[in-house]
Amino acid sequence: ANQIALGIAMQKPDRQVFCFDGDGAMLMHMGSLAVNASLQCANFKHIIFNNGSHDSVGGQPTVGYDIDIPAIAKAVGYSSHFMASTVNEVIKKIKLLHDNEGPSLLEVKVRKGFRENLGRPTTSTLDNKAAFMRFIDDATS
Repeated sequence: ANQIALGIAMQKPDRQVFCFDGDGAMLMHMGSLAVNASLQCANFKHIIFNNGSHDSVGGQPTVGYDIDIPAIAKAVGYSSHFMASTVNEVIKKIKLLHDNEGPSLLEVKVRKGFRENLGRPTTSTLDNKAAFMRFIDDATS
């Protein structure tokens, strides 16, 4: 997701682009962090929801809670890097993300799990792709 968001941010420099990512995805694609940082895209904002697991595909544990994700972002060259674990911290850090030039990263520490009444997608992946492509096309017009 972060590479798609980065591409959009590069094509839409007048818009803030926020990418929502999980700790599992970030860990599996760590090389993309260095790419994001190296391109110094000022409007790219990367939010990592760290629940210490691959929750969306079965709940397998990750090392997300055992590593310092903002320090990794700093090491590869993100312009700003934050962590939040309370609602008040999230509100404060989102404002910092918005106000700072990117690439910027915010790690949000959350609990594993999801709501019992969490709805499931009602559209196909092909429908989602078509809708996303229309949105991108409309945004460029």
